[in-house]
Amino acid sequence: MTANMRGFGFTYAGEDSRVLTDVDLELPAGSMTAVLGPVGSGTSTLSRALAGLLETRGTTTGRVDVTGTVGFLGDDPEAQLSGLTSRVADETQLACRLRGIAPAAAEARAHDVLANLGIDDLWNRRLDTLSGGQRQLVALSRIASLDPDLLILDQPSQSLDPDMRRRLAGLLRENCERGGSALITGHRIDELTVACDEVRFLRAGDGLAQESADGVRLAQSARAQGVWDTRPEHAAQSRSASMTGSQSSASTTADPVLSTTAAAEPPRADPVLSVRSLSVHRADRTVLDGVDVDLHPGELTTLTGANGAGKSTLLRGLIGLLGRSGDCTGTVTMSRLGEGTNLLDMPAHARSAHLGWVGQDPGIQLSAATVRSELMHAAPLPRHRRRERTQVLDDRRRIVDSVLHEVDLAAVDEEHPFDLDGPRRKDLVIASALITGADVLLLDEPTIGRDQAGMNRLTAIIDRVLRRGGAVLATTHDPRWAAESSHRRLHLADGRVHSR
Repeated sequence: MTANMRGFGFTYAGEDSRVLTDVDLELPAGSMTAVLGPVGSGTSTLSRALAGLLETRGTTTGRVDVTGTVGFLGDDPEAQLSGLTSRVADETQLACRLRGIAPAAAEARAHDVLANLGIDDLWNRRLDTLSGGQRQLVALSRIASLDPDLLILDQPSQSLDPDMRRRLAGLLRENCERGGSALITGHRIDELTVACDEVRFLRAGDGLAQESADGVRLAQSARAQGVWDTRPEHAAQSRSASMTGSQSSASTTADPVLSTTAAAEPPRADPVLSVRSLSVHRADRTVLDGVDVDLHPGELTTLTGANGAGKSTLLRGLIGLLGRSGDCTGTVTMSRLGEGTNLLDMPAHARSAHLGWVGQDPGIQLSAATVRSELMHAAPLPRHRRRERTQVLDDRRRIVDSVLHEVDLAAVDEEHPFDLDGPRRKDLVIASALITGADVLLLDEPTIGRDQAGMNRLTAIIDRVLRRGGAVLATTHDPRWAAESSHRRLHLADGRVHSR
């Protein structure tokens, strides 16, 4: 099996500038390679070009040569679930069955892949009961069960916990030892990318930079290229080295020390929100078992935990979005509402006046034709008489203008939300929550898909919320962000929350 690019360039139809220019890349058999770059640099385009998915999308130059079979997982793996099955067992066998592989062999292959990832206990689970990371792994398992010669994975680790990223690295290494190869593309350094034989960097419109060494030098290269490094120890060493060494201005300013919370903890005030004995039961499973959490004004609390531990379920239970998929009990009170009011007794639309929820998939929370219109309609207008309508609308426009500048979306206010990249769509949903004036923000994996600039924007947005006395609870699989940015770190395991 061989795969390589020679002088490859690509321009999307209708665009004037090239996304990729003069890219040379070789993926020899037995190798794992990572190609990283900031959002917009063309990493996803590169992965799709190698997978043969761009032939009708624009104009190419140079050559792409691939021999052997290719398995491709895009940056939205949930979209690659077939929609033809409802259970993990059927989904993971589907590709093999469609290729004519015998039922017994298809089942054996699916079991092997799930076992190698440590998720064989999901075999009989329904897809709609899985976490985002688990669904991502199921989509990957269906592709990997075909044992392709080349596996191309675009941002495969963005919804995975650190242990699962290591397991995935092990699965890819086993494939390489059998003569296959793997390409990882994305915007960050993590446990998966450091397991690669080569890490190379891509700048928008340019070719690939030379590969970097391990450890601190890799961290320094990531900073210089605008790539986020999730490893707390290497990021700290890299900053120290760049402050004392002769780094370029680009590398020393691309990654400022995160400025939120952990550096200056505010005085502890009474909780703005208190959760007591929160439990969620689904069918025969107890997902959450007596969770107690206090959120204080001016504080960011991060919540970590393995894929499927129940982090998203906790946030959805608080905002009232479990529907029929879970029975939620307990007491959730807010200081604004008084101790006698339990938010769990309120419908979701009433809770949204006090809790701003931003889910993992921002697309399901967006509906307007422009960014500005999305914010104009983010919350009902206050009650008013008809003759006051002009003044009320003017007041809302001023609020929207202010929020647009706060979240750095003013320059794209007339763009369609789905023309934004994933992180900026999530910033837009956060902005919508700010319009409501909610006291608490519930952020589900807000760091997904972000490069260095995106992480800086997220930190700045949360800073503003906290300075106004708000509280933020964020789930995350990013150990560096949790370590550097949060006042309190919690961990969810076995249905209970523990302090870290």
